[in-house]
Amino acid sequence: MKISCRKKIAVDSKKDVILIPVYKNIRSLRLITGKKIDDEIQKIIQSDYFNFEEKESKSFYLDVNKKLKKIYIIHIPKEQEDARFYMELGAKTASIFKNDKISSFSIISFEDIYNEKKDFSSTKAFLEGFMFADYSFENFKSKKTPENTFEAEIITAMPRLKKYIDDNAEQWNTVFTNINIMKDLINTPANHLTPVLFAEFVKSNSHSAMNISIWDENDIKANNLNLLYAVGRGSSNMPRFIHIQYNGAPETSKNIALVGKGITFDSGGSSLKPAASMTTMKTDMSGAALMFAVTKLIAELELKININTYIPLAENIIGRNALVPGDVITSASGKTVEILNTDAEGRLILADALYMAAKTDPEIIIDAATLTGACIVALGPFCAGLFSNRKFLSKQVSDISWEVAEDVWELPLFDGYEQGINSTVADIQNMSTFGREGGALHAALFLKQFVDNYPWIHLDIAGPAYLEKSHPIFGKEATGFGLRLLFQFLKIHYLEDDNGRY
Repeated sequence: MKISCRKKIAVDSKKDVILIPVYKNIRSLRLITGKKIDDEIQKIIQSDYFNFEEKESKSFYLDVNKKLKKIYIIHIPKEQEDARFYMELGAKTASIFKNDKISSFSIISFEDIYNEKKDFSSTKAFLEGFMFADYSFENFKSKKTPENTFEAEIITAMPRLKKYIDDNAEQWNTVFTNINIMKDLINTPANHLTPVLFAEFVKSNSHSAMNISIWDENDIKANNLNLLYAVGRGSSNMPRFIHIQYNGAPETSKNIALVGKGITFDSGGSSLKPAASMTTMKTDMSGAALMFAVTKLIAELELKININTYIPLAENIIGRNALVPGDVITSASGKTVEILNTDAEGRLILADALYMAAKTDPEIIIDAATLTGACIVALGPFCAGLFSNRKFLSKQVSDISWEVAEDVWELPLFDGYEQGINSTVADIQNMSTFGREGGALHAALFLKQFVDNYPWIHLDIAGPAYLEKSHPIFGKEATGFGLRLLFQFLKIHYLEDDNGRY
């Protein structure tokens, strides 16, 4: 999206439409709109045509130099709302514009409407919602919709807001470029994104400041990532392990470790899923896509932070050499794991990756995974499960999730539940003796065994990573959930010379 600013609406603007937010008894907007447009707005909102109780937007045409200019009046609350309201409004506006083939618009900033001179989050949230909705996946369509780049002109009489937008517009576009890369990866069919193809994509689409190391199946075995190898060995598409290193801060600075689950297709393996449960299993690499996109974004913005990203990749397929229930595998950490269910494979590949992350003495380890259906049962499809072995980290992530409208909810790591993953024949087992009860908790407790008590955050994104029911901001299918959440979290709490929220 091309984003620009100006102080006042130009009646002869070449933009397709003008958006004017209003609330009941709004003051005159003449200083921003000019007399002609303000007079028309006042007539409209005081007429029967516009009903503030309906909370709907209305449009009309204004004669400007013998040419009709379309103007949308957007109904907004009298008091400023949180980011979610403006993101939903932006997403709805984008959908209307796409249907009406509108490609450019001017909008009076919400901050000018509310005379808000400190918090500049509302207009940004509107643009973010707009950019979320301005996405389509047509990579495998024979006939593609012509691409359209929207142009947004923000009208503001506030010099500080203009500077804020001018300074950050390019960064916002970079954020959404990487969100769309993440969404493309998640939406891509499994036969077009095997572990090998995912690794090749990472290598060819990384920033020059990212140092990429890719282990094939022989390297994986040689380095004792036996859980990863065991999960992937049944497929003809053999597993891969990616290590990405980005050093944006001095070498003396501690590193952040990111880990993303990369099951490129999950049939359940020998513990075969029902057919209906397999249709969306191309998305079981959403955590890997998220962590690659976050790392790429940070590298492109040249942020002062050191990151090590670990991406274990495998297909969980039935084959003559596939893992079977009852097997005992020695993990990279040396812990032995009894396999009770091969469809609980995500925690297995993450275990080896988390161990590799812990070996680098990180300041924090963050993992993301479409890990458990139990988390969706507990929290619904729009919310991620949040686990941490440090209470303050849960609080920080929860606070930021509210800011960026990406919902998380903290779930417990009860010590007493660890008995459920104790095995009688190995150190631990990959399923709980409690059965389906507390499934998300037991999966997180399994992962906890491999982080060596380093500060750790686990995000179970099984619900919000990919939606079969439409969300008012993120739509359907791949959502890009988590990138803005993690980017904001790292930027606020771990960047050197931090300059605040993005």
